[in-house]
Amino acid sequence: MEYNTNDRLEFLKFQLDEDAQTYFGELDYYLKDGIHIQEFGDQIPFYRFLKKHKNDLNSYYNYFYGIELKEDNLNSDSYFFLDFNTSNRGSVPTPYRDILKNEYVIIGLIMYKIIFYEGNIELDSVSTLQEMIRNDYEQYKEGLVKLIAQSSGDIKIDDDDLKIDNAVYNALRNFRRLGWIELKQDYFQPKASFQRINSIYEDIVPRIDEIIANYT
Repeated sequence: MEYNTNDRLEFLKFQLDEDAQTYFGELDYYLKDGIHIQEFGDQIPFYRFLKKHKNDLNSYYNYFYGIELKEDNLNSDSYFFLDFNTSNRGSVPTPYRDILKNEYVIIGLIMYKIIFYEGNIELDSVSTLQEMIRNDYEQYKEGLVKLIAQSSGDIKIDDDDLKIDNAVYNALRNFRRLGWIELKQDYFQPKASFQRINSIYEDIVPRIDEIIANYT
């Protein structure tokens, strides 16, 4: 996308908003770090700033970084994120880049399948999720552990169940950082933005069992 000088000045007008000084610096950091912003909790003022200036901010990130600012929806809940997947993270400086580890992607796909494909919508316990993954994938445990170990380089723990539990909890912590879920002790709750993992890997989610089985 090309801009002339007038266009550039036009889409920078969001900086004239009196809230820009309060919110934009921190918001910019969050977005570049892969965090999804939605109208929830302490993200509410950032979400409202994004909602108000979404077109100008999209032009800003497109012009300076070659990245698209997107808004997706789940029912009536919308969320914003920088779409690094289609832009190869553009020209965002390396310190801001944070790619989700493969082991967390694996856990996320399994988790998505359990909750949404298998209808466990009310599942909100970390320990129950860990138990379900251990039990549901008992026949594939060797393959699952191999995938986790291969992704994390973790060869120090001999207990396979503990490896799986640790991978699940660490994945949930990363999903919380991305703004995909709420997480407090044993409680977790997917947010609308957790649908991003299905958007990115929708062709893999139905085949995750088959993929894990191939490692057995």
